[in-house]
Amino acid sequence: MTVIPDLTNATPATREYYALPEEIRTAAKAIAGPPRPMTHIETLLAIGRAIAGERERDRWQPIETAPRDGTRILLRLSNGEVFSGWGTEEAGFQKFHADGTDIGWLNPRHWQPLPSPPSGGDE
Repeated sequence: MTVIPDLTNATPATREYYALPEEIRTAAKAIAGPPRPMTHIETLLAIGRAIAGERERDRWQPIETAPRDGTRILLRLSNGEVFSGWGTEEAGFQKFHADGTDIGWLNPRHWQPLPSPPSGGDE
């Protein structure tokens, strides 16, 4: 568990940073290093890396790179249709499923992670 410092005399930016979820702060530290004074270019680089990482995550990827561990993903078929499904590896064969049905014969060509669910509101 991360300890949040006393923010009584903190700058607005510091307060906003510590208001972020811990997982986002951890990801930001992995990109930019621990909190310290940064030059403007270091700040721009950290933001640029974060944006590039998000774009890469949201891009369609070749089906050969899809997880085969049952993780739910989006599958795009050769005809352009999109399904929510998952991949498995059974007896040396790679299979893809949607709603419990083997759709491997429909020849998925691309995949991408499912988007994060919305936060707040009626969950």
